[in-house]
Amino acid sequence: MEPIDNIKFGAVDYIFFVIVFVLSMGIGLYYAIKSKREVSTVDDYLLGGRNMGILPVCCSLIATVLSGTTMIGIPAEVYAYGTYIYLMIVVGNVGVFVSRYFLFFEIFHELNLTSTFKYLELRFCQNVRLLASGIYLLDGLLVLPLTVYIPALTFQRVTGVDVYITVVVLSLLCASYTSMGGFKAVVWTDVVQLFLTFASGIVILVVGIQSVGGFGSVYDAADRGGRLYFANTDTFNSRTSLLPMIISFPLSLISQFGVNQTFLQRYLSLSSVRKMKITQWFTIIPYVLVCVFTFLLGLVIYANYETCDPTGAGLIRKMDQIVPHFIMEKATLFQGFSGIFIAGIFSVSLSTTSSYLNAMSGILYVDIISLRYRNLSNKKANNIMKITVILLALFQIAFVFVIEKMGMIIQITAQCAALQGAAMITLFGLGMLVPKANSKGAITGALSAVSVLLILIIGSLNKKPERPLPLRTDGCEPGLIFSNSSQVLQIKTDDDDTFWLFRLNFTYYAFVGTVIGISVGYFTSLATGGNTIRNQKFIAKFLRVTETQEAEEEMRLQARIEPETVNTTD
Repeated sequence: MEPIDNIKFGAVDYIFFVIVFVLSMGIGLYYAIKSKREVSTVDDYLLGGRNMGILPVCCSLIATVLSGTTMIGIPAEVYAYGTYIYLMIVVGNVGVFVSRYFLFFEIFHELNLTSTFKYLELRFCQNVRLLASGIYLLDGLLVLPLTVYIPALTFQRVTGVDVYITVVVLSLLCASYTSMGGFKAVVWTDVVQLFLTFASGIVILVVGIQSVGGFGSVYDAADRGGRLYFANTDTFNSRTSLLPMIISFPLSLISQFGVNQTFLQRYLSLSSVRKMKITQWFTIIPYVLVCVFTFLLGLVIYANYETCDPTGAGLIRKMDQIVPHFIMEKATLFQGFSGIFIAGIFSVSLSTTSSYLNAMSGILYVDIISLRYRNLSNKKANNIMKITVILLALFQIAFVFVIEKMGMIIQITAQCAALQGAAMITLFGLGMLVPKANSKGAITGALSAVSVLLILIIGSLNKKPERPLPLRTDGCEPGLIFSNSSQVLQIKTDDDDTFWLFRLNFTYYAFVGTVIGISVGYFTSLATGGNTIRNQKFIAKFLRVTETQEAEEEMRLQARIEPETVNTTD
């Protein structure tokens, strides 16, 4: 194992960075210049004029899913806890597919929405819309710094460049081309970055598999290490338990990929529901390939470190650093290897960051600013959104100081997703599936869900981390182990003195929050007079009342009222 300090980032490696940055900035400049020649509306800036093609939208959706969390967090999770997360994602995405296909696409397209939260104003009231926008923006401010912190941390491991320098450069670069080119720039840079990411991923996998003697060796090592299992049925309160995979994780994904502005914005940029559904089908195979790649990468890394865990040897401080450490060690195989991988990580991070910046600027303008200033010209509106993107990038830089103090990437992401997911599923679930729900019930339910989850998240900060699967150091070279593994990785023990409520595993948070939110919202609605749906487009198609049914209901109502009227007259 070569000492880390001897690995250098060469000229060929930096060339890949130049290519990524130049292409991204070039696309942003192209659409910025093009927009000046044409009349650009809010729809053009946020949705590409609703005439985007299926292929670029498909690529953009996959690129947005391919975040730094996916490339760094999932392989680290597989390395430490096994392939359980594969089943979680498969089950969760079935729920996402069904809910989008039969519920969200129809309603959002029929109402011709720019912001998904506009639906909540139409269904309930403006205050509900503002509440949803605020929760989304809060979650976005937590997720945004993560999208740049991951590549910055990786870059520091291979070049020594300070994390905060990289964060500043990456954030400002991304904000520049996002603000200049709008949604079209975001989508087309996603396309370029997606192909670069896939290319780097293939190289990494091939090199990693060859270094241990082939795929058979990878499988055998994973089997010996107990990494090849999909659910833990022995306990209900573990991140690998079967129960949360079925009842909780799908709710987080439905919120993230179903009603999240970042993803729905891409579907809404298409001109018809038919194109939305076709796009969803086309993204299945690439998405499966992304999942397979990340799981395989985790197993390949485990096979390489089966007998000498870098965390236990003290070579890295956190399990999330296992992927960049692996890349550093293999960097000497051929010139430019590190550059290919880091360029891929930066690509997916640029993609995710630009998506959030564009979506959040749209939410701030459409859901907040435009409600106060209703007669702004298209030019002023676009300028406001561009300035908002820059301000969000500055917030992103500042919040990196908070993110680096938290736990593993997957856990941070899951907690953020659960917090937003419970609130959004509560609001949209009550709106689309509960005709009796009213604005008071929606607000009370969402606030209850958020409050409970905040209590759980804050209360569990002192909880000892869950024990990973067995990791070995008996095969390390003499003198390589710099510290005892117990000093590097805290191990969960039976004498954990955390209050019993806060011991609940984070994988349950989305389910707990959603059940509380919808229950409180439903009963509050009934207690405050319920509601009558006037526009059937606000609820799911299978719950809608036809004109004939409305007429029959009106006749039945009249039949009950008329006799009482006659008796009163007498």
